[in-house]
Amino acid sequence: MMLRRIALARVGPAGLAYAALGLILWPVPLVGLLHAEASALVATAAFFVAGLASIGAFGRGVALADVMRRHLLLLGIPLALLTVTLLWRPNCGYLQGLGLYLVMVPPSAVLGLALAFALTAFRARWPRAALVAIGLVVALGGVAADLGVHPQLWTYSHVFGGVLGPIYDEELSVRPGLLAFRALTLGWAAGLVCWGRWRRGDGRPWALAGAGVAVLLGVGTLASVPLGIQQSQARIDRALGAIATAGPFRFVYDPDDVSPVRLARIVDEVRYRADALRDRLGVRLDGPITVVLYPDAATKGRLLGSRTTSVTPVWLPTPQIHMLESEVERSVGHELAHVAAREFGMPVLRASPAVGLVEGLAVAVEPPDGLPAPAALVAAGRTLPGDAGGLDVDPAAVVRQTMDPVGFWTARASVAYTASGAFVRWLLDTYGAAPLRRAYRTGRFAPAYGVPLDTLAGRWGRAVAARPVDAEAVATAAWLFRQPSLFERRCPHHVPAYVRAGRDGWDALDEGRVRDALAAFQRARRDRPTDPVAVAGLSRLLGGRGRVSPAAARRLAATGLDSLSSPAALAGVADVLRLAGLDRDADSLYARATRGRLPTDRLGRVLLAHRAALPAADLARLRAHAAVPARPRAARAAQSVEAADPLSAALLWDAAERPAEAWRAAQSALRTSAPGAERRTVAIAAAALAYRAGSLAAAERLAASAERASRRAGETAQADWAADLVARVRWRARAGS
Repeated sequence: MMLRRIALARVGPAGLAYAALGLILWPVPLVGLLHAEASALVATAAFFVAGLASIGAFGRGVALADVMRRHLLLLGIPLALLTVTLLWRPNCGYLQGLGLYLVMVPPSAVLGLALAFALTAFRARWPRAALVAIGLVVALGGVAADLGVHPQLWTYSHVFGGVLGPIYDEELSVRPGLLAFRALTLGWAAGLVCWGRWRRGDGRPWALAGAGVAVLLGVGTLASVPLGIQQSQARIDRALGAIATAGPFRFVYDPDDVSPVRLARIVDEVRYRADALRDRLGVRLDGPITVVLYPDAATKGRLLGSRTTSVTPVWLPTPQIHMLESEVERSVGHELAHVAAREFGMPVLRASPAVGLVEGLAVAVEPPDGLPAPAALVAAGRTLPGDAGGLDVDPAAVVRQTMDPVGFWTARASVAYTASGAFVRWLLDTYGAAPLRRAYRTGRFAPAYGVPLDTLAGRWGRAVAARPVDAEAVATAAWLFRQPSLFERRCPHHVPAYVRAGRDGWDALDEGRVRDALAAFQRARRDRPTDPVAVAGLSRLLGGRGRVSPAAARRLAATGLDSLSSPAALAGVADVLRLAGLDRDADSLYARATRGRLPTDRLGRVLLAHRAALPAADLARLRAHAAVPARPRAARAAQSVEAADPLSAALLWDAAERPAEAWRAAQSALRTSAPGAERRTVAIAAAALAYRAGSLAAAERLAASAERASRRAGETAQADWAADLVARVRWRARAGS
């Protein structure tokens, strides 16, 4: 008993508070391990616990050094408890998490102690209340200052350390600005200690030192953008280097990455989707709307704080979209919906308090992309068992859950986005846009629809249950709904070394550094022989030689090929085997690659079938120019293969940004395509290429014919895709461009 009392006396209430926090975090997957999220929570606790617990000690005259030493040692309690979770929860990024803990937590504790020291020195009437109030103002005010007016997805805090980027980004972007900001935190602590010393009568030099620290802190705060603590649109503009305007849109891009032809395609895509949203939602998108196009994930992470996730920070004063240039066709319709919703969102935040409406609206109005519609996926998910991608609960219950922020973000993203998107699409189709705009602003359904959310969700659920289920939607749902949420991932935010090596290999390949690419792919494959990125990269390099020895081909295919599931990697190895004369092995892998593709990937299946049928000589000519996917090489590859495979040539001409040649090759592909499913798919691809070449009449004719044929064949997703292309051709004809 005596030993227990001595231990508790040494640990004290502060130590018990840290122990309680660590135990509370244990059961939660994302924060129950040592990494960024847990460090931010512990840093918040450290500021308040250390500050509040030290006020009494400073009032009794205990020396600052003794108090600080004790509280810094107490930070070992949550560190130990978060380390113990390694026994049952893997933490592949433990060392990075330890580094973030040391950067984020101790400075917050030191600042809390310094603030308590200053408050007691100035004899504040209610020092504890003052410390809590100041801490809350600093924490919330810093977030408002960072995110409220600056185009960035990170925020640093003197209280909680920082949030390094959006929750959905798999890889955190840790910038030098974090270290600079934590240096400012320690600077503020030093200044508070100086003023506290002066107030306690330790002499005028402490006041002068405090003033000097204040000047340095002021300079550091003014230099927050150059230091990387905050971001400005002007700095992003300068970093990317080029600006173009079109209608209400202002495009910021890297001219080395986006050619004039590519920019024209992007402008066309964005303006068409904006006009379609105006008609669908009854909202006009007025400018200026900034669309920032980043050339790669590393640049985006450095400048914005989000490596891969496309974002539309609706809370900023002016509308803007930030995305990878390569994601425009896939994601800009979704992001523009967020821009449109600013017009009827709640004040200040310009969004809905119901998170399910925010993302559900964007999913509901996304353009067709060849995949089944959200409603079809939800209907298919109801027929699958939970361990095979099925919805474990009633879809109406999923919708009710997504309207709550915690419910939305803890659900699997694929389920939350798809279910809420299907529900909002049903609301639009059934009741129109006007009541949805009213419900969006308040998050309340009854005033807008006359019935509560439960009733609406029940009606929608019955409509989903009555919907026929098609096989393509079942296959897609089985894949989509199995994708784990961030809270279910084995090691959130950790990027293994083999993934980084594979990424480095493709970067080197894109830049023409073949030797560096080869070394990176081999390094990745040593760590994980079945890594599909490395296998695909090595296949690209070997296939680019045109002729491959059987021994080299067998070495590529030797390790772990039976467990390789990536269709692209399997097809790449099959190419190498074909070039080595190992036709039987190649045919087997081509068949596996075809089976591995989703049924809705019709164009991919057709292209793979054509590729598998190419004679080795033609395949060699194709691969000889494909080692580096630059525009000139794509043109040479198109020339070399057009006679044997005009469809592949058409797409290569398109990649080379030669629309007239792409349309010419597409017409040849149409003439030689097999009747039935293949011809329907090729017709839609040809219609898109005709549109890009300016042959609008041919594009409309082909797309309309493909839509009718696809609907008769029950290929609903493909028919919707073709119908969208028809509407786009007519939009462009009306625009006269």
